[in-house]
Amino acid sequence: MQPVRKHHLVAFGLAGALLFSAAACGSSDSSSSSDGGGSGSTSEDATVWKVCSDMPYEPFEMEGEGPRGLKYTGFDIELLDAIAEDQNATLDITDSDFDTIFASVNAGNCDVVASAVTITPEREENSLFSEPYFDADQSLLVSKESGVTSLDDLAGKTIGVQTGTTGETYANENKPDGATVKAYPDASALFAALSADEIQGVLQDLPVNSDRAQKEDSVEVVETFKTGEQYGFAFAKDNTDLQGEVNDGLKAVKDDGTYDEIYEKYFPNAGN
Repeated sequence: MQPVRKHHLVAFGLAGALLFSAAACGSSDSSSSSDGGGSGSTSEDATVWKVCSDMPYEPFEMEGEGPRGLKYTGFDIELLDAIAEDQNATLDITDSDFDTIFASVNAGNCDVVASAVTITPEREENSLFSEPYFDADQSLLVSKESGVTSLDDLAGKTIGVQTGTTGETYANENKPDGATVKAYPDASALFAALSADEIQGVLQDLPVNSDRAQKEDSVEVVETFKTGEQYGFAFAKDNTDLQGEVNDGLKAVKDDGTYDEIYEKYFPNAGN
């Protein structure tokens, strides 16, 4: 989540619920209006940040009981909500397909994208980004019974990726001879395809694959690809006001320890 999405972790078991992804979906109704050039939508009582996010992309974003009455949760959602609270704002979240998410924010349909989005030079040509808030790499998830131990073992086989993500880009640039790359709309479809043996491996963000391996005994992460990716929240190119507010809030929640609390909740084994 080159359209490209994605996170400096080594392969580790990720516990906890949650957000790639992939990267990158249904949709939720949004009641507030948005001006892509402003800092956010406003009501009589509070500033509302309209958020586009690709659901589910565990552990970064997913349906579930979230903070301050939100019906979505995950690392991205909890972090952005903490930032919004510091800036006296609330979130209004819409579930958006990842391959259209940048068009949505640039069209003013939302104020900010919170969807495990990798900051890339290509994306920065058309969108603004916050300061990075998460380091990540790519990875390969396979069935434990497959005998696959590396990307090279998938020569002549099919590798699943999410449409419009950095995982898709990496797979196309590094696939072994004879391998086919097949794109799916979201992480749920990828995992279902792997279970059905439609694909023989899932190449996407390490945190998302690791989260799946933690929850499902039949799969495992067999290889990590050091891509040095960093996630950021994205805004329309002219929305410098909201970019500044999010950066100020991000610094505040890092300084007061809130960021560390949320990180530990979703990635308790990150240092192991």
